[in-house]
Amino acid sequence: LYTGLGTSVLGIIPYAGVDLAINSMLKEFASKYYTQRMQEPGIATLLACGMLSSSCAMTVTYPVGLVRTRLQASGMPGAPKYDGGLDCLRQIISKDGFKGLYRGMVPNAMKVLPATSISYAMYDKLCSLT
Repeated sequence: LYTGLGTSVLGIIPYAGVDLAINSMLKEFASKYYTQRMQEPGIATLLACGMLSSSCAMTVTYPVGLVRTRLQASGMPGAPKYDGGLDCLRQIISKDGFKGLYRGMVPNAMKVLPATSISYAMYDKLCSLT
């Protein structure tokens, strides 16, 4: 029932750290750029900052998410069995090489990137109202 929980908790910390740090740096850069032109960053700029930061975070942490998903699925009938996160990692690399650690990333990105960029843009716009 709780297989993959440790990996899940371990994966969210670096994801959030990378995502928030890069998003903050990008927004600061954009703010300086637009301030020099006496403008404010628009919604497209905020969306781009969110999408870029989430892309970087996903690229860095996707293998942890893949291991988590495989560990969670290992309880299903017919699914490969693993003796923990390191064993899962070893099996993925031995079967598919290092590129196997990123299998399924494109469909995941198509789902996650629009949602996170919209969330960041909405948060920033709502914060600017107060």
